[in-house]
Amino acid sequence: MKKLKLTLIGLISMFAINTTNAQVFSEGDKIIDVYYGFPNLYKIAFKTSYANSGQELNLNVGGVGPLGIRGEYMVADKVGVGVDIGFSNTKITYQENDNFGEGSESQIYEYNYNTKKLGVMVTFNYHFVENSDNFDAYFTLGAGYGNRTFGSSSTDPDFGTVTFNSPFPVAARVGVGMRYFFNENIGVNLGIGLGQGGLLNGGLSFKL
Repeated sequence: MKKLKLTLIGLISMFAINTTNAQVFSEGDKIIDVYYGFPNLYKIAFKTSYANSGQELNLNVGGVGPLGIRGEYMVADKVGVGVDIGFSNTKITYQENDNFGEGSESQIYEYNYNTKKLGVMVTFNYHFVENSDNFDAYFTLGAGYGNRTFGSSSTDPDFGTVTFNSPFPVAARVGVGMRYFFNENIGVNLGIGLGQGGLLNGGLSFKL
C-alpha cells in the first residue's frame, strides 16, 4: 500500500511539473504572424456616403485590408516585444453626367477618391495562458507611426488633383490576441481589439 501511495504521489508530481512547464513559448522564442483584418472602416464610410445619393453612375467602392505582419521576441516566458506593420487602402470611383444648361451637350466625367495608411508600431505583449503546449493568449498594446494619405482626381478639367496627409500620423492598438499551434512551428492567430489591424483579424503564425 505504501508503495502504491508513493507511486501515485510520484505520478501526480511528475504530471504537475510537466503541466506547469508546458507552454507554447519561452524566453528567446521568435514568432511571426501574418494577418488580415475586418472591417475596413473607410470602405464602409464611402459606401454609406455615396450608395444612396442616386447621382453617381457606375459607382464602385473597393479596398484592401487592413492587413499586416507582426514579429515578436520573447524577452521572458510571459513577456514579448515586437513590431507590427499594417496597411490598408480604400478607393471609390464613379461617373457624373454634367449638364451645362438647356440646349447644351451633357458631359460625363469620372471621379476618383482614395485613402491609404501604412503604420509601424512597437508592441508589448503579456501572455497570460499557462499549462498549454499549443494554445497561447495575450494582452497587447502597441503605438507608433501611421501615415494616412488622401487623394482625389477627375477627368473634369476644372476639378484638378488633390493629395494630402493626415495631420495625426499615429498608429496604435490595444486588444487581446490568441494563437493555436498545430505543431511546433505552424499555427493560426486571431486578434480582437481597437486600432491598427481592425476590430477583428486573423491569419497564420510561425514559430522560429
